[in-house]
Amino acid sequence: MANNENRSLRDDFTNASAYNQLEFIIERKIREMINTSALVRVDSCTSDGPNSPAGTVSATPLVSQVDAEGNALPMVSLPRLPHYRMQAGIAAIILDPVPGDIGVASFCKSDSSTVQPGTKEPQRPGSWRVFDMADGMLVASVSNQAPEVWIELKQDKTIIIHAPQGVTIETDETVTVNAQKLEVNASRQVDLNTPLVNVAGRIRQSGSMGSGGPSEFHGGLSNTGGQVTSNGVTLETHTHTGVEPGSGNTGRPQ
Repeated sequence: MANNENRSLRDDFTNASAYNQLEFIIERKIREMINTSALVRVDSCTSDGPNSPAGTVSATPLVSQVDAEGNALPMVSLPRLPHYRMQAGIAAIILDPVPGDIGVASFCKSDSSTVQPGTKEPQRPGSWRVFDMADGMLVASVSNQAPEVWIELKQDKTIIIHAPQGVTIETDETVTVNAQKLEVNASRQVDLNTPLVNVAGRIRQSGSMGSGGPSEFHGGLSNTGGQVTSNGVTLETHTHTGVEPGSGNTGRPQ
């Protein structure tokens, strides 16, 4: 009976009924009070670099609110929104947002201002506000511009790292590469800046790249436990013709 009475109060063809007016007020109040998520444009980003926790952004919603007449209202930038960083424990992938990025901001149910960086215990809400844009955080990026630096994980089980200006790997310990074959294609040269290079295996140099000129060693060449052969002549066991035995020394190589 109550449902029938409510239906009789509602007029789908005019906004003049009391039911329609009340419904409009409630719906508008809900729209004003409850914010779930929004597309935003990053206006600025504060970050202290990779050795610090994730920073915050200021971001402007891209979908405007409207007044009772349907006019778009000017949107203001939302300050100090924490931004998402892919991190677990002390391990992280640093990809902080930059101004102009388009992302998704999500808004908390309660006032989250009491939860500061480093907080791990539950905190009381900072106020009674709920679903407020002041309690938002940037949770994802949907930037639609083509990237110039990327890591691509392909379906053929390969990974491509594309970095036109260079790649740097830093560690205080050992970098280990386990593979059946390691191929380095450098169009200009390969530099190894280290006091010592240990190679557990043979080294073969061919002239398939560049001029194929002779190899150069500066600072000397020492060989232990094997023979040095050049053009079929063994350094340790080769002989010279036209030499008479005696107690004198031979001259320098000609």
